[in-house]
Amino acid sequence: MNGSMSYSERQKVKNRAEFLFELYCAEKDYQVTRVGFDEKNGNVDNFYYLNPILRNLPDYVVNTANGTWVVMVKGTANIKQKEIDLLPKLIECFHSERAKLIYAFCFLGKEPILIFPQKVESLYRNAKDKQWQDGVVYRSLEI
Repeated sequence: MNGSMSYSERQKVKNRAEFLFELYCAEKDYQVTRVGFDEKNGNVDNFYYLNPILRNLPDYVVNTANGTWVVMVKGTANIKQKEIDLLPKLIECFHSERAKLIYAFCFLGKEPILIFPQKVESLYRNAKDKQWQDGVVYRSLEI
């Protein structure tokens, strides 16, 4: 799977990033709880009618010996403009001092790259606009 695939194409393949993230957490002996939508194993009818904050729920809560994370898993370095526009609200809703919101960029053959939302925002600002066939604007982060 890659970031240039359409939504329908992405639904036909396994969600590799989440698999890689869960494997990473198991190797580290972290406690992982799924909280976000799982479009592969529990698709929600009329998903696009939901409020954008609800549609952008984090994927996991992870407890480690060093603290708790609220995790948004990404299998590509492509971030939609819509998500960046929502980022302040996502931080407000899902980040706390004792359970920090982080992004986990998960690529085959690499350990997940864990980045705080403020860094994602900064990387986004330094990238150039691109557009998918459906008109959705995104940028590819240099990570």
